[in-house]
Amino acid sequence: MTAEARREQILDVAHTIIAAAGFHAATPHRIAATAGVNRSLLYQQFGDLPGLFVALIDREAARAATQFAAAIADDDPEPGADPLLRAFDGVLSAVDAHPETWRLFLFPPQGAPPELYERLAVSQAVVCEYFVGQLLRINPDLEDPEYTARVLQASGRELLQLRLADPASATRDRLRALVRRLNSELLYRIR
Repeated sequence: MTAEARREQILDVAHTIIAAAGFHAATPHRIAATAGVNRSLLYQQFGDLPGLFVALIDREAARAATQFAAAIADDDPEPGADPLLRAFDGVLSAVDAHPETWRLFLFPPQGAPPELYERLAVSQAVVCEYFVGQLLRINPDLEDPEYTARVLQASGRELLQLRLADPASATRDRLRALVRRLNSELLYRIR
């Protein structure tokens, strides 16, 4: 196995342990034993345990950012399509395809290091900025687009958490219908 492949394997093992039992359960001994490597390899690859955690957080943040960027890309949208619903659909698809990546940020595990919350704050600012831009495109006269964006962001986060926690109840159709109604009532009637 190449050094890069081994690094990814260790990060995958750490992520699995953290998702199941929290950061405190991801000890060097447990990670190394589960990955089938010597603990010294962990230190060679990551420096120390906090370094491994930061590498994992950065990898997953980059994955989520790439998935979010793909979800909001304006690739020839159909005329009259609701850009916010289209973005929600894209993020919902990403959550369904990569639940553990999104669970890390939507349900931060117990004992999460401060770097997780720092990355989360940055990503939330990016999402809020996206919403403000879309809101002003949809309704240039919208009062207080920043707080409206924050309400939409909090609502979207809650819906994605429901999807991860109870996908049988929080179906795609149910969530999409709610987003469509919220957008209609909040944005289009205010004009």
